[in-house]
Amino acid sequence: MANLKNGALVYIPQAVTLVDMANICADDPQLTIPLRVRETTSPTVGVVVERHPERGLLQVYCEGERWAVKDVHVYPLPPEE
Repeated sequence: MANLKNGALVYIPQAVTLVDMANICADDPQLTIPLRVRETTSPTVGVVVERHPERGLLQVYCEGERWAVKDVHVYPLPPEE
């Protein structure tokens, strides 16, 4: 989903893993260790906060918190034609 921009709405399906990282783009692997991991129990909507295409990750704001998610697991809202 390289065409998603900051502020874009995304659909996050059920059973997608969301990860809370202290620093999503750190060069030190120790700083990218997940602090929390959560799996969505139902579809939800998020807002793209940051993009990290070199890592295949997006940082999204959903359900009141910021999470990292693989960009291939989310879909733009509304669907682009």
